Formats: sequence, structure tokens, C-alpha cells
Amino acid sequence: MRKLLFALLLASPILTFAQGSQVNTQGIRALGMSGAGSALFVDETSIFYNPGALVKSANNAISVGASAVMFRSAFQEVNSNVQHDTKFQISPPFSIFASFGPKDSWWKAGIGVYTPFGGSVDWGTEWPGKFELNHLALRAIYIQPTLSFKLTENFGIGGGFVYNVGSVDLSRSLPVFDQNGNPGRAELSGIGTGMGYNLGVHYHLEDEFAISLSYRSHVRTKLEDGDAEFTVPAALGSSFPTTKFSAELPLPSSFNVGLSFPINDRLDLAGDATFIGYSIYKELVFDYEQNTPVLSDTKQTKKYENALSGKVGLNYHASDKLDLRAGAGYVYTPVRSQYVYAETPDNNRLMGSIGFTYILSDKFDLSGAYTFQRVMERTTTNAETRLSGTYKTNIHAPGISLTYKW
Repeated sequence: MRKLLFALLLASPILTFAQGSQVNTQGIRALGMSGAGSALFVDETSIFYNPGALVKSANNAISVGASAVMFRSAFQEVNSNVQHDTKFQISPPFSIFASFGPKDSWWKAGIGVYTPFGGSVDWGTEWPGKFELNHLALRAIYIQPTLSFKLTENFGIGGGFVYNVGSVDLSRSLPVFDQNGNPGRAELSGIGTGMGYNLGVHYHLEDEFAISLSYRSHVRTKLEDGDAEFTVPAALGSSFPTTKFSAELPLPSSFNVGLSFPINDRLDLAGDATFIGYSIYKELVFDYEQNTPVLSDTKQTKKYENALSGKVGLNYHASDKLDLRAGAGYVYTPVRSQYVYAETPDNNRLMGSIGFTYILSDKFDLSGAYTFQRVMERTTTNAETRLSGTYKTNIHAPGISLTYKW
């Protein structure tokens, strides 16, 4: 009972959408190339991708972007022909980036507010894993003030401080039943905070060949005074009191290398490779303010592995007003087979994308992108809950952004 009760809490926002599942929708231009372009795009979104490139941007700018991330997963239990699908959900990650400073100066400043992690999944209350998860909604909002400096005309460095505010809202059925045979229910919600930093170096040659190196620190999100509420038969009420809980979730560090170079006057090729330090996520511990023989503090092993991703993209300058893009990538999962949960039915994945930027005027431009990710089918038996079956998952993420320059 105790292991089943706390398995629902072990959802990791780093895995909710791609890359264990991180769909980087912070820059719609880069999204149109499957996340490649940290070396190619030198603009206000460099606050996220590489602060060292921000100082090289030609204009001050404000950009506002949003995506509609649609996560669809299906589960088929071992020895069953019935497929259970998640309910249709849209998660709207957003980004706001602003850069400012003297033109052609040795410095530039900026601030970004964006959602690198988060999402929503709803399996309902009738599927075989209802005692593992019903519904989960997660979001992490990062606030990042940034400074960037030009050491030479070709060489820029920069860094930013990151403050994270994360929220979680989840529910699952409990294997305790009322007189009508209805299972109990657990609902947990809370808000956590954490801090980190982002560093970057950007170098380009006269022929527009460029290299980008960037590092994002891990962020330990500490959740305190979360709310835990239980719906159970009256006879069990004292064993499942409404109480508070605290926990700590480590979001991983990452190191990214990006390259870009022109193929001809109209076509640029860009590639990015990222190492992600998921191994920091070894276990998740929950501390409950009020304990009972059933509701006690718990520790669950996660043992995530470090992961890699590779992305490549093309940017085609179709006209003075229009750029077209396409990209593809491959992402290795950090989730070991025996620790696959319903909130993170992850596996290695393929991704592809298309995108565009259209210059509306001297001051405004509009960018759009669409990314599709196919998560490899995975058959697994969870070491804790013993839920055994096959997961299939697809992720769709269209996005749009508007930029004002001066």
C-alpha cells in the first residue's frame, strides 16, 4: 500500500515533454530546426540558448512566443487486446525575451521569462494503471536576467541568473474501496522554487562559420507546504489525514555545442549536440508533516542515466522577407526500463520540424514552427507498481512568436 501510495508523486517535470521530455520551445526560429541553431541565431532568444551571442545581435528587441504542446500516449497491458489512450490535452509553454543596450557596443543586457519544463497528461480513472496515476499537470517558469559582453568583434561571452518557480497538480486512485466498490483518491498540489545559472561563449569567423558553447546549471526545485488530500472511506480517514508535504526535485544541468556555416548565399546548415546530466536524479524523497502507519515519509529510487541529443537543421533565405526552415533530431532517454511511470512513458525518440520567419515591417517579424516527436514503443514492467505493458507516445508542438525590434 505504501509504495503504491507514493508512486504518484514521482513525476518529473523534466520529462513531461520530450528529452525525457523537454521540448525546447523557447525560440520559435530554433524550434523550426528541431532545436538546432544556437550558433546560427543571434538575437534576443540567445538569452536562453547562448548568452554569449546576445551582445552580437544587431537590434534591441522584444519577442513574445507560445506553443501548443499536445502529448498523446497509449498503453496496452500485457496479455490484453485493449488499448487505453490519454485524454486530449494542450499545454501552452510560453516565452518572453527582451534585449537592450547601445547599438554596436561592447555590452548588451536582457531578460527572459520562459517555461522550459512542463506539461499535462490525463489517463482517466478506468485504465489499468489508475492506482499509479490519473492526472498530472506540471509547469516550471524560469526568470533569467542576463548580461553579455563582446571581447572582440568575433568573440562574445555572457551569463544569466535563473530563478525557477514550479507547480505540480496530480491525482491517482487508491486501492481502498467504499461500499459501492469505488476506489479512493489522492490529490496533491504545491509550488516550489529553485535557482541556477546559464553561461555561454559564441565565436564566429568572417565567412559566418560560428561555434556556440553553453552550459546550464542544475536547478534544485524545493517544494514546501504542498497540499495532500485523500478521499477514502470514513473508517480509514484517520490513516489518510489531509496534511502538508515537502520534497526536492533536481532539474538537470546541460552542456551544448552548436555549429553553423553557410552552404551558399541562401542556405545555412546548423547542428547542436547536448549532454544532459540526468544522473543527478537518483531518488525522490517526500517528507509529510503528519505521519500515520500508512502515511509515512518515503524514498523512491529513480537512478536516471545521463543522456544525449543531436539536432541538425537548414535555414533557407527564400527572399528579403521570408526565411524557411526544416530540421531533425534524435534524443536518448534517461529513464531506465524498470522505472518507467505513466507520467513519463519515455524512450528514445525521433523528431522532425519545419518553420518560417516573415518580416512584416522594419520593426516587426513573425515566426512559426511545427515539431513532431515520435517516442519509440516501449514494453516494460515497473519495479515498484508492477504495472506491465506497452507504451506508445507522440508529441505535436506548433508554435508562433512576434518580435518587435528597434
